[in-house]
Amino acid sequence: MEETLSNLSRREFEGLVREAGRSIQASLNAQYRTFDTYFLELLNGSERWLEEAFVAALGELYRPNAGVFRDLYADLRRYYSGAALNLEEILDEFWMKLLERLLKASDPETASLLSDDFLECASKQTETLRPFGDAPRELKAKLVRAFIAARAFVQGLNVAGEIVRKVSQVPLSTECNSAIMKLVYCPHCRGLGSVKPCVNYCKNVMKGCLANQADLDTEWQSLIETMLQVASSFGAEPSMDTVIYSIPVRISEAVLAMQENMEIYTSKVRTLELSIYFKFV
Repeated sequence: MEETLSNLSRREFEGLVREAGRSIQASLNAQYRTFDTYFLELLNGSERWLEEAFVAALGELYRPNAGVFRDLYADLRRYYSGAALNLEEILDEFWMKLLERLLKASDPETASLLSDDFLECASKQTETLRPFGDAPRELKAKLVRAFIAARAFVQGLNVAGEIVRKVSQVPLSTECNSAIMKLVYCPHCRGLGSVKPCVNYCKNVMKGCLANQADLDTEWQSLIETMLQVASSFGAEPSMDTVIYSIPVRISEAVLAMQENMEIYTSKVRTLELSIYFKFV
């Protein structure tokens, strides 16, 4: 009888702990799905807006170079999903690719004459000569902040859910199992099945059985506070929505600045290229 009651009390208690854990997991998973869906819809909407605006504004200049923009959004999605990518390098590489495409498209007749050395020199001097104006620098600062926060938030939700799952499956020790059995079923042995144990007795048994879980309380509270801080940053100006939807605007500003200053920029690059050449001759 004692063994039967011991097994029964263990199953009941472990079931209650798992059920409590599942409730928290369900809440965390729902938060994850809601945020993930919303963020990806922001990105998809931003990409659609860019394509529609650029097809109308640039026409034939956009279509051959559409892959550059699609690659940017694909890399942004991969970074958000947890890929081991450097966001600043992603943006720098995008601007270098776009610069090369615009240089070649600026004068189709002479595009074939642009040497690899010239294109390499032009790419390396983007920070110094700033062919796109202030748009790349401003976009990078805002995008990095928004994407780091979004990625940290979804990863935090996943980690929190996994912690809850593992903690709710910790097996009971022999001492805990014995204490639970006495707490729940000892009154039955005296024919007092309807008698409930006092609150303090219940608390003491729970503290002993859940001591390992209680040790995680400080770290758990720290995780929750961090998640709340990250979530609050989404509403800071400029908001995450504004930043994501500003990508097409910033790229448009950059392309316009490049087109307006194309002759001045190429002249500077050629001068710089010649100075570097003669320095090493």
